[in-house]
Amino acid sequence: MSLEEYLEELVAGCRETEGVTTLAVFGSTGSAQATRRDEWSDLDFAVFVGPERADAVAADWPFLPRPDDLVLTAREYDSGGVALYGDGTVLEFGAGRPWDISDPSCEVLLGGDDLRRVAAPSARPPENAVRLFLVKLLIGVGRVRRGEVLAGGVHIRCHALAALADAVRGRISPNQAEDANVFDPLRRLEVSYPRLGARLASAVELPAEPAALALFRFARAELEPGWAGFPSLAAEVVARRLAWPSA
Repeated sequence: MSLEEYLEELVAGCRETEGVTTLAVFGSTGSAQATRRDEWSDLDFAVFVGPERADAVAADWPFLPRPDDLVLTAREYDSGGVALYGDGTVLEFGAGRPWDISDPSCEVLLGGDDLRRVAAPSARPPENAVRLFLVKLLIGVGRVRRGEVLAGGVHIRCHALAALADAVRGRISPNQAEDANVFDPLRRLEVSYPRLGARLASAVELPAEPAALALFRFARAELEPGWAGFPSLAAEVVARRLAWPSA
């Protein structure tokens, strides 16, 4: 079954579920970004429910399409959930009492009177992002050297990498315009920066500390030259603390 068919059945299920007031979709699930859908896209949506039925609907998710075809559901955060179908289709959603929506891609398919739009997160300053990157990198390598390879690797490949991606987006013009994800600087980075994205991807495929060193060298080669806001002194401190070459 296609994503469009799942979406049609989701709308029908929400109409039939007592208490549902709003169905909103996000990202490539919406019509504005539908051209981005591919075989790996999921359905991303929110279901708002009136107070008298919110707990029951949030507990049982009766709006989900084709319950007989579900192979698993799982809860995520307070009001979130995921569903996996036998054909591999994934639904990611929130359900319950209305909450503020800051995602600019939000498209209302049903209702909407109780949807509260708030401003999307503003772009994070690259000066702060690169400073955060250096500290997360240092923490991550320290944990790896302590023997906490899993925790340190997450710090390096997730937290430090995301901060570095924020700095890249704030300092370097993309090769082509695209709809950047305001919540995740890594989404579609390879589309905006093919060369840089490939270099970062290669870096994080390395074991944890070599990955960290590759990210450090990337920052100094791609961001530091000509940028007065780059914390060069701090970079030297990190290199000295880790006994790395400074560049």
